[in-house]
Amino acid sequence: MNRYAAALLLLLATSLFNTRLWSQPPGQELKNALQEKLETIVKDNSLPGATAAVVLPDGQMISLAAGYADREADIKMKPGAQLFSGSVGKTFVAALVLKQVETGQLRLDEKLEDYFGAEDWYRQLPNASEITVRMLLQHTSGLPRYVFQPAFIQALKEQPDRSWKPEELLGFLANMEPLHPAGKGWGYSDTNYLLLGMLLEKASGKAYYALLEEQILGPLGLQHTYPSTQPELPGLTQGYIGSQNILGLPGNKTVENGRYAINPQFEWTGGGLVTNAEDLSRWMFNLQQEKFLNKRMLQEMRLPVAFRTGAPAESGYGLGCFAWQVGEGMHYGHEGIMPGHVTTVEYAADEGLAISIQVNTDEGFTRKLHGFLLELKDIVKAHLEARDRASILENFKRQESCWNQGDIDCYMKAYHPSDSIRTVSRQGVTFGYEAIRQQYKDNWPPERMGRLYFDQMLLERVSTDIYSVIGRFNLQFPEREEPAQGWFSVLMRRIDGAWYMVSDHSS
Repeated sequence: MNRYAAALLLLLATSLFNTRLWSQPPGQELKNALQEKLETIVKDNSLPGATAAVVLPDGQMISLAAGYADREADIKMKPGAQLFSGSVGKTFVAALVLKQVETGQLRLDEKLEDYFGAEDWYRQLPNASEITVRMLLQHTSGLPRYVFQPAFIQALKEQPDRSWKPEELLGFLANMEPLHPAGKGWGYSDTNYLLLGMLLEKASGKAYYALLEEQILGPLGLQHTYPSTQPELPGLTQGYIGSQNILGLPGNKTVENGRYAINPQFEWTGGGLVTNAEDLSRWMFNLQQEKFLNKRMLQEMRLPVAFRTGAPAESGYGLGCFAWQVGEGMHYGHEGIMPGHVTTVEYAADEGLAISIQVNTDEGFTRKLHGFLLELKDIVKAHLEARDRASILENFKRQESCWNQGDIDCYMKAYHPSDSIRTVSRQGVTFGYEAIRQQYKDNWPPERMGRLYFDQMLLERVSTDIYSVIGRFNLQFPEREEPAQGWFSVLMRRIDGAWYMVSDHSS
């Protein structure tokens, strides 16, 4: 166990009997531990600066920053600082396309030729007659990347302020050979998402950015995310260009006098956004919690294919999101780069939380970003597990107190008040809250309840919202020197933010 986790467990243990623990805002000890870790990440990896944001399973947000927004100007990075999303913007495009599928406007396996087959620019694309919507979403179309074509990079150097039409960008691929047959390989390509943007506009009759604002940014309150359609981008954080300098930008800093070094408009639906870590974490949390897509569409989005082969796999790329196997659980999210900025956002399905990190350098494309995120997640996970354990143990302390006051109704508050709960004892199986309550009242009048205490407790996490608890109950009666003892095994489930017993087996 790392020292952050140990410290959190100790702090939470001292709050064991605080019945309001779950309802309070994120603990300062958690935020302090995350802040210390982010500062260490920035220092140890010589990053100019970084921001991060965590959305906890109950929807609460923690926002962080470390290092510098601009080293030379001595400007500290602040929580909520705005950077480019890079390819994380593809998650918005994919979600909008899947929403069109959900509502019947589009079909995943229909061919793009049905929409653009009459266009000269489309017929000149590799695999044009075979490409489907699904192939574009999962990068199995075989289309090369327009953004790394030498002719495009040269044009960008000659006309850094130019605004491009998507048809013009796709023209750099005219009559090229495909990377592989359509649907029979995998190759990441921004080209796929330019075509999806054009498809969205054709199917909806609305401009992409208008659709994005109407369906996602506005309803979800993502107020710090806006289109990167020009060099002048209000609030954009300074970025530092790494040694690889993939687009050949001049100098080593990307922002001068409030102006980005090139017009980033060419990204469009391949990325195309200025945003911050808070909005990205909130977006990924809502998306993966079925707040935008229904369950069936979210399952489609999460189904990965393997890198290189495009065949179904346990980890890989789904429909607009990467799928990572992390331990026994899955992470879903995306990474992105725009010269000077690198971003990652992930949803940890087992823990039910979202984390994003943005850094203002693209040196080495910061390949460790996923690892940084996991370091932050480990701290959050230790905090959540300690908090859950404290809340569960508080239920048992409360039961002891209620029993010892002769109050069965109070004692029963540890059980979930539903007809589906059950208890198993020497009297047999009893189903339903009211039946269990009545059985306790019939068998345990206050004068013979004795003094109750639990010990030898063992808690084991089964899933995000379920714990198994095994322990011993002890009943001390005035007429007996030794307590009457027995063993119990209960299932605890988190329901509406509180922990309840849903199954109780005692002997």
